[in-house]
Amino acid sequence: MNAPARKLDIFDPATYPTRRDEEWKYSDLSRALREAPKAVGLSHIQAEVADFNGFYWHCAGDGQLGGLQEAVNQAKGRLYLDMGDFGTEGEVSGYQGEGHIRLGAGESLILLEDYTGAFDYAAHTTIHFELAEGASLIRVVILDEPETATSVRRSTVKTAPDSVYKQYVFATGAAFQRFETHVDHAGHGAVVEMNGAYLLKDKAHFDYTTRVRHAEIDGVTNQLIKGLVKDRATAVFQGRILVERGADGTDARMHHQSLMLNDGARVRAKPELEIYADDVQCAHGNTIGAMDEAALFFCQSRGMDEATARALLMQAFVLPVAEQIEDETVRDMVLNWIEHKAGGFYGL
Repeated sequence: MNAPARKLDIFDPATYPTRRDEEWKYSDLSRALREAPKAVGLSHIQAEVADFNGFYWHCAGDGQLGGLQEAVNQAKGRLYLDMGDFGTEGEVSGYQGEGHIRLGAGESLILLEDYTGAFDYAAHTTIHFELAEGASLIRVVILDEPETATSVRRSTVKTAPDSVYKQYVFATGAAFQRFETHVDHAGHGAVVEMNGAYLLKDKAHFDYTTRVRHAEIDGVTNQLIKGLVKDRATAVFQGRILVERGADGTDARMHHQSLMLNDGARVRAKPELEIYADDVQCAHGNTIGAMDEAALFFCQSRGMDEATARALLMQAFVLPVAEQIEDETVRDMVLNWIEHKAGGFYGL
């Protein structure tokens, strides 16, 4: 299984990675979290079920993911996973947890993960996904955590022939925020898409790290990541696609596009392709630039004030990621969220 290489315990500073670890070169957890947080007591855990826009609602605050498979079994194909924090105001609370989701042959699931918090906390969670032949998982993740939070969200994905795994991640960053996905690609008609959009401002830090291993023939991987970075915020994208010997017929493509909205913003991008097979179609691209001044002038010439014009152009830049979401209800929710966050860049 293509799993995270480093063992991390949020309550043990000795396990925190540093810049000396190549996988964490641009995201130094040991610097962001200088001491272990206080573990959240069991009294904070909530588990409730309700209807959320047609989704089965499962609360797993404080990283309590042990009942995740049971929630999937009851969800009838639509699961809202509420990962909002239940910390305590005035102190740094910590939590971590691990869960599994397995989809049987031909089963499908739309998973909406919501990481929204209010208090200062440090979190480390891992979800393991396993898809049987012909299974389909659409995973939409909202990372809208407090600006003071520290979080590491990991996942492993094991696909099967003719399965489909589609991931859409939307993030606003935090004091330290890392979303990491490791995929074992089964090939033989399996399709993997891992897309994302980030909107960062102030001193936010967001790290989107993906690792895909193709070991079988005729596998497809597509990635589109787009982002906006403002003020002194930092974006990190690390994408690696490995095509092993014998994985002929692989079609793997990765594109990262980012706009830096002022001189103090930073983007660290490291897209990688490592190919050992013949007869493959693989490509990656990375572009980092500034907002199109001609487009800005055009909007203002049509009567928009500068703040409105900038917000509109920022929204339009990241919309292509959200517009790929097949489910109309989820897509509309994400589009509204993006509109709100883009407007917030300029106080609209």
